Amino acid sequence: MGDFFSNVLAYKFRSSWWKLTKESRIKVIDDLKTILKETHEKNNQDIKAEIYSSLRPDSNLIFWLLLKDSTDLNETRARLGKVFGSYASLKYGFLSVYEANKLKDSSGKEYFVSYPISKSPEWYLLPKEKRTGIMAEHIRLATSDVNNKGINSYTTTSFGIDDNEFVVLYELNSIPEWVAVTTNLREAEARKWITNEKPILVGSKSNFKEFLI
Repeated sequence: MGDFFSNVLAYKFRSSWWKLTKESRIKVIDDLKTILKETHEKNNQDIKAEIYSSLRPDSNLIFWLLLKDSTDLNETRARLGKVFGSYASLKYGFLSVYEANKLKDSSGKEYFVSYPISKSPEWYLLPKEKRTGIMAEHIRLATSDVNNKGINSYTTTSFGIDDNEFVVLYELNSIPEWVAVTTNLREAEARKWITNEKPILVGSKSNFKEFLI
């Protein structure tokens, strides 16, 4: 099940990070980017290996790894850990799988949002046809919203491999537009069965080094 393994990792820098010289911090960030670039090249770009500065106050760095093989996932994660493992602690981590034939183009997308979702047992006791109809309404509300201007969305599954049932991921250009879309989705019937959808991780690509060094 699933063509890709997805791992979202949020790290908080330790005090030792800020004791490094600015030049040393720049080198660490550049080394992290080099690892992700090499991961892209190894897989002919047909994966996700992204890095973001976190907009949450309780974390500094977010990685999104969406790779076809668990061995590649472990290798990339280990290489990243060797570079900055002594300077940061894992704050949050989501593991899931994603069934897809083609990834969406993320060029030009400024922001990344991801969070886990779990639903109540009552949801799974509904007839499959009813669940399908409810989710179809949810998708229609999201995709037809006037504020949804090219948001890339991924729904991944975590049954049996993590504490959550799903992990959703989004690539977008505007935080205010994203907030408007999610506000309108509060009217969707599907929300009646959601029992958890936190923590919400939010990352940015712009001025990356300025936030971290």
